[in-house]
Amino acid sequence: MGATIFDVAKRAGVSIGTVSRVINNRDRVHPETRERILQAMRDLNFHANASAQALASQQTDTVGLVIPQVNDSFFFGLVRGVEDTVTAAGYSLLIVSQPPQSANHHYMRLFQRGHVDAMIIAAIEVPRANVADMATRVPIIFIQQEGPKNVPAVLADNYGGACEMTQHLLEHGYRRIAYITGTDNTPDNRHRLRGVRDTLAAHGLSLPDHFVVRGDFLRGSGHAAMRALLDSVERPEAVFAANDQMAADAILAAQEAGLSVPGDIAITGFDDVPMASYMSPTLTTVHQPIYDQGAYAARLALDSLKADQERRTVMAPRITLPTRLVVRRSCGCEG
Repeated sequence: MGATIFDVAKRAGVSIGTVSRVINNRDRVHPETRERILQAMRDLNFHANASAQALASQQTDTVGLVIPQVNDSFFFGLVRGVEDTVTAAGYSLLIVSQPPQSANHHYMRLFQRGHVDAMIIAAIEVPRANVADMATRVPIIFIQQEGPKNVPAVLADNYGGACEMTQHLLEHGYRRIAYITGTDNTPDNRHRLRGVRDTLAAHGLSLPDHFVVRGDFLRGSGHAAMRALLDSVERPEAVFAANDQMAADAILAAQEAGLSVPGDIAITGFDDVPMASYMSPTLTTVHQPIYDQGAYAARLALDSLKADQERRTVMAPRITLPTRLVVRRSCGCEG
């Protein structure tokens, strides 16, 4: 079997679209990049016949979005931000879910079979080998994940938001503050935990190991984590959950144990998803711009489609969007 356009793109370290522009004698390709592609074609004895040219010039006009799960209100807002942006530019959106615990990275088939022109991956840890492979074929954008330096990423100020929430709890007079974590392999969880520790340390306090209980951001884990905290020898005065879903579960667990929130124990979250404002008690949380993260990532993907591989490597921005504290009742305030 002879060499394909995918082989040429991989050898030259560029996207299929860039190879397409060289094969079809289009402009917008850096001279050095063009020569590298031509050399790869010579090395692989690749000849662009009519059918190969048709394949090379084919565009799907589709952007792929990979998310951990579809039934989470956080990702509802994210999807809207991506979809509104790509559809306004004339593209379709293809959504694939990749459960965090799954080792079967089936989203890889999207770009291997040429189903999408660009890929946005949200809150999923991707093996570096997969990233390197994908980056030679289609533009990749990360949301809430830090990949290689040549891959653009859109993040929220997780550290600053966690610091602000912890400071708010301290101002209430709480000193025994516990934290329900998300998954260890995500930067948002790591930065939020660091924000809690650093803020407590600035006040001469610490976060004991028994006050750090593992969750996974998903429904049910906050309930189990809260029960573990309530069963510990020393009960916390306040609990900061790494997202709103786990905070809602923690409130339910506390109420089932006969405790009043916030009368007996304060519970707060992170994200500010819609349910935070109508649950009982209403949830004090950190608002992150969920929709905007999706929209920014989509713009980066669309911009990358207009740039060759060499320019994408140079641009690769890291965009960090601000967060803000949203005070409601679950912390003890009257908001």
